[in-house]
Amino acid sequence: MLYRRTIEVPGTAADVFAYVSDFSRVSEWDPGVVESRALGGHERVDVGSRFEVIALFRGNRQRFEYVVTALEDGRRISLLGDGEKARSRDAITVSDVGGKTQVTYVADIHLNGMFRAAEPFLGRMFGRMGDDALDGLRRKLGTR
Repeated sequence: MLYRRTIEVPGTAADVFAYVSDFSRVSEWDPGVVESRALGGHERVDVGSRFEVIALFRGNRQRFEYVVTALEDGRRISLLGDGEKARSRDAITVSDVGGKTQVTYVADIHLNGMFRAAEPFLGRMFGRMGDDALDGLRRKLGTR
């Protein structure tokens, strides 16, 4: 299930990237995430940095461990999130556009094992969850 959306937010691309690339803060803006924290005590986000994310899906807590797989500092981060029931490849790209910052979020989510059969029925719901997350990011960055 592929999700892709672009939003515009206030602030510089450098500031916005610093915020969104620190996945320990995702619970501050994504209403579908109830907890998020850095793993491994890294001081700076880099390739190999790991994060634990606890998402709420249909009332159940789902644990994901995300690892940064690619990083173009100040511009783009790619992460791989592994959970018991799903795997997600996420990419966040930021760029300056006319005094604002454009954020593009792409998530490619695949359910694991027997849960994969439900994918055709869940695409719309995952789309709404992605929209809720980016709406939360827009609100959060609008108040900083």
